[in-house]
Amino acid sequence: MQKNVLILAGILIIAFAAVVSPVMAATAGNATISGNPPLSMNLTVTGTITGWSLDPSVSQPLTNSTAVTMTVKSNDRSWVVSAKDGMDNSKTSGTAGKMADWNGTAYNTTSSISLGSAMLVGATTASGFTGATVTLTGSDQAIATGTGATNAAGTFSALPITITQTVQYSDPSLISPDVYRIIVTFTGSTP
Repeated sequence: MQKNVLILAGILIIAFAAVVSPVMAATAGNATISGNPPLSMNLTVTGTITGWSLDPSVSQPLTNSTAVTMTVKSNDRSWVVSAKDGMDNSKTSGTAGKMADWNGTAYNTTSSISLGSAMLVGATTASGFTGATVTLTGSDQAIATGTGATNAAGTFSALPITITQTVQYSDPSLISPDVYRIIVTFTGSTP
């Protein structure tokens, strides 16, 4: 009987050692992990205005706030969206900010006809950013600026861009196929 008790005691010691051993071998520690994503911003502008009735006989200025929108994605809280007349396609000098005579393939540089008033471009203020309306020129001007608050980082989808144009009787009607045209360039940046 003593032999069986010794064998049983030996089995219990081995079983106890197997259970206790991993706990006794464990050690405590910690790891510090840190990081910071690089500044990132993405600006998408969609929409266009074609066939806009530039009628001087209706209440002025003419405004369109549904055709053009922007989506801003930024992890920086102080982002900026700017607008300018890109003076694309060899646009006639002296017409910055103004819709100018376009014959369907190029600006009419011989007539240098443009509307008398520059276009206004703007964004409305919303939670996280401040909007502004600017008179379009050939230089970048801020139309939306992240407020620097935590909620200024993130995605702002389908924000309306307001396009405003004043037309006067002194702005001549063009002979078809010519139309008044301007390309507005939008730029997104982080400081």
